[in-house]
Amino acid sequence: MPVRFSHLRAYGRSPMHGHHARTVDSDPTRDMERGTAVHALLFENRKVIGYPGATRRGKEYEAFVLANQDCEILTATEYDKANRMADAVRACELARPMLQGTPEQTLLFRWMGLDCRATPDIRGSDFVTELKTSSSSDPERFVWHARRLAYHAQLRFQEYGCAATGVKIRDHWIVCVESEPPHPVTVFHLEPEAREEGEKLLTLWGERLKACEAAGTFPPYVQTTVPLVWPKEDELVFGDD
Repeated sequence: MPVRFSHLRAYGRSPMHGHHARTVDSDPTRDMERGTAVHALLFENRKVIGYPGATRRGKEYEAFVLANQDCEILTATEYDKANRMADAVRACELARPMLQGTPEQTLLFRWMGLDCRATPDIRGSDFVTELKTSSSSDPERFVWHARRLAYHAQLRFQEYGCAATGVKIRDHWIVCVESEPPHPVTVFHLEPEAREEGEKLLTLWGERLKACEAAGTFPPYVQTTVPLVWPKEDELVFGDD
């Protein structure tokens, strides 16, 4: 199986999480489904419909799924929200140039001796763009969210995939739309410091993946007992969490 960024990021948590990500398919969350739907509405590469029933289960829903196998299916409420979010992105003139390019084209490439796979949301002539949906697109809050989820490493990973196909990436963008009304949109540019940190993370995770899969051992966070202590008040770091 080609290595995806989600596998590498999971190895960043622990080898056990990485192995789980590589071997077990997980069900998408509601937020993930909504994000996928917003992508499909904007890029027009898959139909999105809302299920008119009260809940997405039972024989009626199963029949609805069979009749609409080529569609992303949301609840009626989530369908309306996804459309409003997509409309907000379309209306953002600042984001428009960053969304001009090839949408969601999968790239297969070699990196650090690994067979890899990446799918940039948008691949332009010399840039890549990720379209993100988030509870907040406030720059002061989103920057911590982006760092915690390693979006800077994800964009760097996509750069490697583009380079393997002969496309030199100069700029990395994130277009973030807030999931609650009025759905403000913010455009972020990945700065050199973030690119460098992303590269370091990818290298660390890639080496961990190779070592663990070669040895066939996938330990959890730690393999020793851990003292349960609290940091002193002057040592606390206050962040997004």
